Amino acid sequence: MPTMKSISKYLLFVLALFVFQNAFAQEEGDAVFKKLIQEYTLNEDGSTEYREYKEIKLLSHMSFHRLFGETFIIFDPEYQEIKINEAYTIMADGQKVVVPDNAFNEVLPRAAAHTAAFNRLRELVITHTGLEVGATIYLDYTLKTKAGYMPTFMGEEVIKDIVPIKEKQLVIRIPDGQELQYKMLNLRTSPEINQEKGMQVYTFTFRGLPAYSREWGNDYELLPRLFFSTAKDLERAYFPFVSQPAFTYQANAEMEAAAKKLKEEKEDELKTALAIQKMVVNEIGTWNLALEYTGFKCRTPEEVWKSNGGTPLEKTVLLATLLMKAGFGAVPVAIIPEKYYDRKVGSLYIFKDFAVQLKVGSDERIYLSATKISSQNLGISLSGKKFLILDGAIESLRTFESGTTPAEIIYHGNFINDENEKLTGNLNITLRGAVNPFFSLSLDTAYAKRYAGGTQNVKLFNLDLNESIFDLEIVKRDVFDEYGDYVFMELPVSSSGISSWGFTYIETGRQTPIKLPELIREQYHYIIQLPAGYELISSTVDITVNNAIGKLSISLRQEGNTVYSTREIELKKDLIQFNEFGAFNELWKAWMNPSMKEIVFRKAE
Repeated sequence: MPTMKSISKYLLFVLALFVFQNAFAQEEGDAVFKKLIQEYTLNEDGSTEYREYKEIKLLSHMSFHRLFGETFIIFDPEYQEIKINEAYTIMADGQKVVVPDNAFNEVLPRAAAHTAAFNRLRELVITHTGLEVGATIYLDYTLKTKAGYMPTFMGEEVIKDIVPIKEKQLVIRIPDGQELQYKMLNLRTSPEINQEKGMQVYTFTFRGLPAYSREWGNDYELLPRLFFSTAKDLERAYFPFVSQPAFTYQANAEMEAAAKKLKEEKEDELKTALAIQKMVVNEIGTWNLALEYTGFKCRTPEEVWKSNGGTPLEKTVLLATLLMKAGFGAVPVAIIPEKYYDRKVGSLYIFKDFAVQLKVGSDERIYLSATKISSQNLGISLSGKKFLILDGAIESLRTFESGTTPAEIIYHGNFINDENEKLTGNLNITLRGAVNPFFSLSLDTAYAKRYAGGTQNVKLFNLDLNESIFDLEIVKRDVFDEYGDYVFMELPVSSSGISSWGFTYIETGRQTPIKLPELIREQYHYIIQLPAGYELISSTVDITVNNAIGKLSISLRQEGNTVYSTREIELKKDLIQFNEFGAFNELWKAWMNPSMKEIVFRKAE
């Protein structure tokens, strides 16, 4: 008969085994790529082939219910065809389950829904079978593309995935006599180069790749990635791209009339430009198809206008065309992260978004989106980006820098709270950089009322691209939440500040850098006159922090019937490295602490 001691040892062993297995599963993640091979081949006739082979071991139910239970491949049947080489699953007990014919289904890609111009596109949905925890999915397919579909042989590959990869090979084959230009970012890896049947073969091999972080503040641009192309340089890929008829900016009579009508209705250039932008954003549908699925083709502005919809690039060219017809010097631009830009590598995959550059007023250069309305010039709100002019008439590449403009939010308020719990007073607000709603205030001064509840009147002192300053007259009732003898009061805070980012804390064990949306300075200074007999219950606060990441100051005190509240923070770095987490937390925890944002009083009887 087993003793209690032996039973305890057994239970401890089982518990330790469970903890070990659970820790192993957590370390591996929901799944793991045992092997992943991606092969790009350029044939002599200009046609290309992309082959993908993958072995994915499933380690959780989520891995096959939400992540890898299906494979989706978008293609254009007019130029491309898919060949399935192998598709099966090896279950946990070793049983092989071949994917049946009815598990391969072609559907219209969601992004191509209601788009007559692109409804020829198809998405092959492969539903994997025999899935369970411990099973391994095997899939091997080839996508063949006819010559002429893409402007040049080029691509982009992100090296990591959302789960770990034990072994990955990225193989690029080009005919002898051609040269491959490539750029590897955020990873020091060079290819092995070999000759194979009249082809040059570049093989990048990676082992033991951890999953990339999906934590808040993760900078996707910092992920290891490869850009490649057989174009001699970026110019050789760029000029065939902008030689499409779309980039001659032709408009029909209806388009010209619409632009002229909006120009006649508005009193100044900026309002005209914003009205044309609003028309394109709201009245022309946006078809969010990536350029790779359209062969980097762009329909003409007239075609986009008649179809009442277009891709982000097509809508951008349409917006530029309409602005030109209204008399503006406008041109479409590609938005490129500065890290990606390299004139030696002719991969158009570096284009991550588009906008229109134009000049208004005294030659002030601004950037407008064709897919969404913004309150500020994109040139100010997008830091770390290059704007590449898209114009077939220019002789060489022209770029502009977005620069880095810190955001500033400054609130100064002087309030009186009377016996009827009505708050009255004046709030002075200064907004600079990306948080300055220059466009919105230019269209309607009343937009400033959004910055504080109870605003009765707005007085504007300054309004330009860099800075807006205005006063708000505040009359607000029921500013207190009452709980017995205690009342709670929250002071005005900007909806564009740090609290709007949605970040609260740094996850335990986090190793990846934190990318903040912007450099920012926030400042809130309030003087509040209270009715007689109100006592401040919130602890008197006097916190000051000054370190390599930034500065913080929080103070709260009562003198007689007057409460003085100050909250200030300035973040001088927008990329926080692992060894800076301590300094960042010193600022972050104090600023995000809920008790520091609310004032508690005891109400007089």
